[in-house]
Amino acid sequence: MPGDGLWRYDRGFAGTSMDLRRNLPVASATLLVLVGMAANSLLARAALAGHLIGPTLFTLLRLAGGAVLLTVLSAIRRVPLRRPQANVLWLFLYAAAFSYTYVVLGAAMGALLLFFAVQLTMFVGAMIGGERPTTAHVLGGLLALAGLYILVALQLHRPAPWAVVGMLAAGLGWGLYSIGGRGVRDPLAHTTVNFLYAALLSVGLALLRLGWRVGPGSSPHWTGVLEALVSGAVTSAPVYLLWYALLPRLRTVFAATVQLAVPVIVAMGGWAFLGEPITARLAVAGALVLTGVGLTMRRTGRPPRALNAGPGAH
Repeated sequence: MPGDGLWRYDRGFAGTSMDLRRNLPVASATLLVLVGMAANSLLARAALAGHLIGPTLFTLLRLAGGAVLLTVLSAIRRVPLRRPQANVLWLFLYAAAFSYTYVVLGAAMGALLLFFAVQLTMFVGAMIGGERPTTAHVLGGLLALAGLYILVALQLHRPAPWAVVGMLAAGLGWGLYSIGGRGVRDPLAHTTVNFLYAALLSVGLALLRLGWRVGPGSSPHWTGVLEALVSGAVTSAPVYLLWYALLPRLRTVFAATVQLAVPVIVAMGGWAFLGEPITARLAVAGALVLTGVGLTMRRTGRPPRALNAGPGAH
């Protein structure tokens, strides 16, 4: 596989060595994942908040588009697929809850709730998995979360209770999906199975709800359909595949906190591509997030391990 070193476990951020030359590929790949997550969030917001497509169909097309791409890659590389395991459910929970709540939930509140739930879930998972977060790790997580709050504070509004629960559920699903990736030895095989079976679950959801329409008398717009497919085949499946390849090389605490940089990357993208100004609020928020991420890069008392390590662990 091209760049095979990225797919093998080494100590990198996950171990005691912080040698720049060894960590640079991991850092670059992590940044690529974060940019992909940010792009995926923008696509989902454009399609769902713009009422160009309904959440049921968006979820189905997103997962199906990713499944088709990954199945083709697996066939080309002749990768044997694994049996479906719990991560299928976590991926589906995240994708479905994310889509339904983003229809009514503002982007700022959605980001705050989602990444709070992701961070909390992964911090708990880190402790269960044997990591012992230090005071610096906890402080780093809190600083990064404070930076996210400062970034979105002016845009917050009082959301519907069900939407809050829905986005927290999405964060729980993504956090558990990320934790499950620590025991994966073949990212392509596992990610393909996850998308295939999650897509089947989304077909069942679509049949249950018959949710092909955006609203009464309204059909999905072709732009929304295209954004859903791009979200699945471009900014979800390849990004999640790379994420699964990276997770065994990252400490869970760091993997949880670094994702708080996604909203900051979205804001920076607005400056770079849309000419939006860099405000003092963005500068302070970015500094807090980066400081928090830096603190979580410090080593813990025990090396990371997969929660379900073993043959075929998922």
